[in-house]
Amino acid sequence: MALLVLGLVLLIGAHLVPANRRLRAGLAAKLGENGYKGAFSLISLAGLVLIVIGYGQAPRDQIFQASETARLFLPVGMAIAFILMATAYVPGRLRRLLKHPMLAGVLIWSVLHLLANGDLASNVLFGSFAVWSVFAIISATRRGQRIGSARESAMADLGGVAAGLIVFAVVLYLHPFLFGVSPL
Repeated sequence: MALLVLGLVLLIGAHLVPANRRLRAGLAAKLGENGYKGAFSLISLAGLVLIVIGYGQAPRDQIFQASETARLFLPVGMAIAFILMATAYVPGRLRRLLKHPMLAGVLIWSVLHLLANGDLASNVLFGSFAVWSVFAIISATRRGQRIGSARESAMADLGGVAAGLIVFAVVLYLHPFLFGVSPL
């Protein structure tokens, strides 16, 4: 469990730094912009690796009974989450209208997986990501962070939806091999 928690602290901690403009600016000034981005990437990658290893080793004690309703909605919810994550990277209208589509996708992913599992490791992993995504949405909104551009297009939206569905299909197919559990 220690590796899982350490990985979450590193990954989420790195992603909390941009919420504090003064801290981010200080680190960028000290390390240089590329140094800051490099450190951010390395810390995030180390956190992700520790999360994967730690989740695999963490206890599976049931904290609450897994929700059959959440399991029923998981495939549809994950398709929506992947679409949201993809639309965060294309200059479409959906990105502007949804304000923070990547964070909304992470929130859907984490809450549905939390409810569909109910074990200790899942509570720590998915609960942490759910809390972080809510914090990040609120923080970005308070900072007035806006997403969107004058070059928005419906074609970009269609591309984002298509890309999200393709990645969803690949992850759905590989889920048993990657995570040891069939989502269907």
